[in-house]
Amino acid sequence: MEKTTDTYDASILIIDDNPVNLRFVELLLNKEGYNTICSHDPMEVIEIASLKEPDLILLDITMPQMSGLEVCRLLKGNDRTTGIPIIFVTANTDDQTLKEAFAAGGNDYVKKPLNREELLARIRACLREKALVDKLVQQERLTAVLETAGAVCHEMNQPLQFLTWASSELLEGLPSESPLKEQATSIKSHVERLSEIVKKLANITTYKVRHYVKGHSIIDLDRASMP
Repeated sequence: MEKTTDTYDASILIIDDNPVNLRFVELLLNKEGYNTICSHDPMEVIEIASLKEPDLILLDITMPQMSGLEVCRLLKGNDRTTGIPIIFVTANTDDQTLKEAFAAGGNDYVKKPLNREELLARIRACLREKALVDKLVQQERLTAVLETAGAVCHEMNQPLQFLTWASSELLEGLPSESPLKEQATSIKSHVERLSEIVKKLANITTYKVRHYVKGHSIIDLDRASMP
Protein backbone atom coordinates (compact mmCIF):
# COMPACT_ATOMS: atom_id res chain seq x y z
CA MET A 1 0.00 0.00 0.00
CA GLU A 2 1.22 3.45 -0.83
CA LYS A 3 2.19 5.55 2.14
CA THR A 4 1.15 9.21 2.07
CA THR A 5 3.14 11.69 4.13
CA ASP A 6 1.37 14.13 6.43
CA THR A 7 3.92 16.65 7.71
CA TYR A 8 2.38 16.47 11.18
CA ASP A 9 1.99 12.71 11.38
CA ALA A 10 5.22 11.44 9.87
CA SER A 11 7.75 8.95 11.21
CA ILE A 12 11.28 10.24 11.69
CA LEU A 13 14.34 8.11 12.34
CA ILE A 14 16.90 9.92 14.53
CA ILE A 15 20.50 8.70 14.53
CA ASP A 16 22.93 10.19 17.04
CA ASP A 17 25.56 8.46 19.17
CA ASN A 18 25.00 11.01 21.96
CA PRO A 19 22.07 9.82 24.12
CA VAL A 20 21.42 13.34 25.46
CA ASN A 21 21.09 14.81 21.96
CA LEU A 22 19.01 11.83 20.90
CA ARG A 23 16.55 12.26 23.76
CA PHE A 24 16.31 16.02 23.27
CA VAL A 25 15.37 15.71 19.59
CA GLU A 26 13.01 12.82 20.31
CA LEU A 27 11.05 14.80 22.90
CA LEU A 28 10.96 17.88 20.69
CA LEU A 29 9.57 15.98 17.71
CA ASN A 30 7.11 13.95 19.79
CA LYS A 31 5.72 17.19 21.18
CA GLU A 32 5.12 18.35 17.60
CA GLY A 33 3.16 15.18 16.82
CA TYR A 34 5.82 13.25 14.93
CA ASN A 35 6.41 9.54 15.42
CA THR A 36 10.06 8.92 16.23
CA ILE A 37 12.43 5.97 15.96
CA CYS A 38 15.77 6.41 17.72
CA SER A 39 19.15 4.76 17.29
CA HIS A 40 22.58 5.53 18.72
CA ASP A 41 24.25 2.83 16.62
CA PRO A 42 24.94 3.78 12.98
CA MET A 43 25.75 0.14 12.22
CA GLU A 44 22.09 -0.85 12.59
CA VAL A 45 20.56 2.04 10.66
CA ILE A 46 20.14 0.19 7.35
CA GLU A 47 18.25 -2.62 9.04
CA ILE A 48 16.03 -0.23 11.01
CA ALA A 49 15.30 2.00 8.01
CA SER A 50 14.53 -1.00 5.78
CA LEU A 51 12.16 -2.44 8.37
CA LYS A 52 10.42 0.73 9.57
CA GLU A 53 10.55 2.75 6.33
CA PRO A 54 10.52 6.17 8.03
CA ASP A 55 9.42 9.28 6.15
CA LEU A 56 12.58 11.17 7.09
CA ILE A 57 15.98 10.54 8.68
CA LEU A 58 17.86 12.95 10.96
CA LEU A 59 21.49 11.88 10.79
CA ASP A 60 24.41 13.13 12.86
CA ILE A 61 27.50 13.52 10.70
CA THR A 62 30.16 12.93 13.36
CA MET A 63 29.94 9.49 14.97
CA PRO A 64 32.79 7.25 16.14
CA GLN A 65 31.82 3.88 14.63
CA MET A 66 30.77 5.12 11.22
CA SER A 67 30.41 8.67 9.94
CA GLY A 68 27.01 10.00 8.96
CA LEU A 69 28.33 10.51 5.45
CA GLU A 70 29.09 6.81 5.11
CA VAL A 71 25.71 5.87 6.59
CA CYS A 72 24.02 8.18 4.09
CA ARG A 73 25.84 6.55 1.16
CA LEU A 74 24.73 3.12 2.35
CA LEU A 75 21.12 4.28 2.70
CA LYS A 76 21.10 5.83 -0.75
CA GLY A 77 22.62 2.67 -2.21
CA ASN A 78 19.86 0.47 -0.79
CA ASP A 79 16.72 0.00 -2.90
CA ARG A 80 14.40 0.07 0.13
CA THR A 81 15.85 3.24 1.67
CA THR A 82 17.15 5.27 -1.27
CA GLY A 83 14.04 7.46 -1.44
CA ILE A 84 14.02 8.47 2.23
CA PRO A 85 15.10 12.12 2.62
CA ILE A 86 18.03 12.75 4.96
CA ILE A 87 18.73 15.87 7.00
CA PHE A 88 22.27 16.01 8.39
CA VAL A 89 22.85 17.35 11.88
CA THR A 90 26.32 18.87 12.10
CA ALA A 91 28.48 21.30 14.04
CA ASN A 92 30.66 21.76 10.95
CA THR A 93 29.12 23.84 8.20
CA ASP A 94 32.26 24.70 6.25
CA ASP A 95 32.06 24.44 2.48
CA GLN A 96 33.91 21.12 2.26
CA THR A 97 31.72 19.38 4.85
CA LEU A 98 28.52 20.57 3.21
CA LYS A 99 29.82 19.62 -0.23
CA GLU A 100 30.50 16.08 0.98
CA ALA A 101 27.14 15.92 2.75
CA PHE A 102 25.14 16.78 -0.38
CA ALA A 103 27.36 14.60 -2.56
CA ALA A 104 26.59 11.65 -0.25
CA GLY A 105 22.88 12.15 -0.91
CA GLY A 106 21.76 14.43 1.90
CA ASN A 107 18.73 16.62 1.25
CA ASP A 108 19.40 19.33 3.83
CA TYR A 109 21.28 20.09 7.04
CA VAL A 110 20.80 21.78 10.41
CA LYS A 111 23.58 23.21 12.50
CA LYS A 112 24.43 22.32 16.09
CA PRO A 113 23.47 23.57 18.61
CA LEU A 114 19.99 22.96 17.26
CA ASN A 115 17.55 25.78 16.84
CA ARG A 116 14.03 24.46 17.41
CA GLU A 117 12.29 26.60 14.79
CA GLU A 118 14.95 25.99 12.14
CA LEU A 119 14.88 22.24 12.73
CA LEU A 120 11.07 22.05 12.47
CA ALA A 121 11.00 24.26 9.39
CA ARG A 122 13.55 22.13 7.57
CA ILE A 123 11.73 18.93 8.55
CA ARG A 124 8.43 20.28 7.25
CA ALA A 125 10.07 21.40 4.00
CA CYS A 126 11.64 17.98 3.44
CA LEU A 127 8.39 16.17 4.20
CA ARG A 128 6.41 18.39 1.82
CA GLU A 129 8.96 17.76 -0.91
CA LYS A 130 8.79 14.01 -0.25
CA ALA A 131 5.00 14.07 -0.46
CA LEU A 132 5.19 15.80 -3.86
CA VAL A 133 7.79 13.33 -5.11
CA ASP A 134 5.72 10.37 -3.87
CA LYS A 135 2.66 11.76 -5.66
CA LEU A 136 4.58 12.15 -8.92
CA VAL A 137 5.98 8.63 -8.64
CA GLN A 138 2.48 7.28 -8.00
CA GLN A 139 1.12 9.14 -11.02
CA GLU A 140 3.93 7.84 -13.24
CA ARG A 141 3.33 4.32 -11.95
CA LEU A 142 -0.40 4.63 -12.64
CA THR A 143 0.28 5.87 -16.17
CA ALA A 144 2.62 2.96 -16.84
CA VAL A 145 0.13 0.43 -15.47
CA LEU A 146 -2.76 1.85 -17.49
CA GLU A 147 -0.70 1.97 -20.70
CA THR A 148 0.33 -1.66 -20.19
CA ALA A 149 -3.26 -2.66 -19.42
CA GLY A 150 -4.45 -0.91 -22.57
CA ALA A 151 -1.87 -2.71 -24.72
CA VAL A 152 -2.79 -6.08 -23.19
CA CYS A 153 -6.50 -5.47 -23.78
CA HIS A 154 -5.87 -4.47 -27.37
CA GLU A 155 -3.90 -7.65 -28.05
CA MET A 156 -6.50 -9.85 -26.36
CA ASN A 157 -9.55 -8.30 -27.99
CA GLN A 158 -9.45 -10.16 -31.31
CA PRO A 159 -8.71 -13.63 -29.84
CA LEU A 160 -11.52 -13.11 -27.33
CA GLN A 161 -13.98 -12.13 -30.06
CA PHE A 162 -13.13 -15.33 -31.89
CA LEU A 163 -13.48 -17.44 -28.72
CA THR A 164 -16.83 -15.83 -27.94
CA TRP A 165 -18.12 -16.62 -31.43
CA ALA A 166 -16.63 -20.13 -31.43
CA SER A 167 -18.04 -21.06 -28.01
CA SER A 168 -21.51 -19.82 -29.01
CA GLU A 169 -21.38 -21.80 -32.28
CA LEU A 170 -20.19 -24.90 -30.46
CA LEU A 171 -22.98 -24.64 -27.89
CA GLU A 172 -25.70 -24.09 -30.50
CA GLY A 173 -24.43 -26.94 -32.65
CA LEU A 174 -24.64 -29.55 -29.93
CA PRO A 175 -27.87 -31.50 -29.42
CA SER A 176 -29.48 -30.97 -26.04
CA GLU A 177 -28.81 -34.56 -24.99
CA SER A 178 -25.08 -34.36 -25.81
CA PRO A 179 -22.73 -35.13 -22.88
CA LEU A 180 -20.56 -32.24 -24.11
CA LYS A 181 -23.33 -29.69 -23.56
CA GLU A 182 -22.31 -28.98 -19.97
CA GLN A 183 -18.63 -28.53 -20.88
CA ALA A 184 -19.52 -26.25 -23.80
CA THR A 185 -21.71 -24.11 -21.53
CA SER A 186 -18.85 -23.84 -19.04
CA ILE A 187 -16.42 -22.81 -21.80
CA LYS A 188 -18.79 -20.08 -22.99
CA SER A 189 -19.26 -18.84 -19.42
CA HIS A 190 -15.51 -18.63 -18.82
CA VAL A 191 -14.93 -16.81 -22.11
CA GLU A 192 -17.61 -14.27 -21.18
CA ARG A 193 -15.98 -13.85 -17.75
CA LEU A 194 -12.61 -13.26 -19.39
CA SER A 195 -14.17 -10.67 -21.70
CA GLU A 196 -15.60 -8.83 -18.71
CA ILE A 197 -12.19 -8.79 -17.01
CA VAL A 198 -10.55 -7.36 -20.13
CA LYS A 199 -13.30 -4.74 -20.39
CA LYS A 200 -12.71 -3.71 -16.77
CA LEU A 201 -8.96 -3.58 -17.31
CA ALA A 202 -9.35 -1.38 -20.37
CA ASN A 203 -11.44 1.18 -18.48
CA ILE A 204 -9.46 1.56 -15.24
CA THR A 205 -8.74 5.16 -14.27
CA THR A 206 -7.35 4.54 -10.77
CA TYR A 207 -6.54 1.31 -8.99
CA LYS A 208 -5.61 -0.32 -5.69
CA VAL A 209 -3.60 -3.46 -5.17
CA ARG A 210 -4.00 -6.55 -3.03
CA HIS A 211 -1.45 -9.05 -1.80
CA TYR A 212 -0.76 -12.08 -3.95
CA VAL A 213 1.56 -15.06 -3.58
CA LYS A 214 5.23 -14.77 -2.59
CA GLY A 215 4.95 -11.16 -1.47
CA HIS A 216 3.76 -9.85 -4.84
CA SER A 217 0.88 -7.42 -5.33
CA ILE A 218 -1.71 -7.37 -8.10
CA ILE A 219 -4.41 -4.95 -9.23
CA ASP A 220 -7.67 -5.46 -7.36
CA LEU A 221 -10.23 -5.13 -10.17
CA ASP A 222 -13.12 -5.09 -7.71
CA ARG A 223 -11.73 -1.92 -6.11
CA ALA A 224 -10.56 -0.19 -9.29
CA SER A 225 -12.20 3.05 -10.41
CA MET A 226 -13.79 3.25 -13.85
CA PRO A 227 -15.65 5.95 -15.78
